[in-house]
Amino acid sequence: MKKVRDVNYRAIHTKNSWRKASHESIANALGNTRGAKALFNGKAAIDYDKHGQPLYVLVWKEGELNGLVVKSDPNNENEILTVEIPVHLIIKYELIGSAQFSELEQFFK
Repeated sequence: MKKVRDVNYRAIHTKNSWRKASHESIANALGNTRGAKALFNGKAAIDYDKHGQPLYVLVWKEGELNGLVVKSDPNNENEILTVEIPVHLIIKYELIGSAQFSELEQFFK
């Protein structure tokens, strides 16, 4: 039986402004194996030379009102920071295939 992947994941890198992926759960999308923690720790199964260093990750579940913007914690190595944001903003970014770094950073202030 095929796993349901209704959690959307978009990684924003220095070379790739909108890398699409999906996950089975929010925990998986944020985790150490395939998720944001793995990505920011350089352990994700992606080509870092091709995509560049990760800057942000956006995660949202289909049908929910809020999603998450994620970045590496600059004060705590191997950890991430997450902030809830409205899914309608994420959908706006999805439609244009990118998000402004300065706009995403404002969510962490």
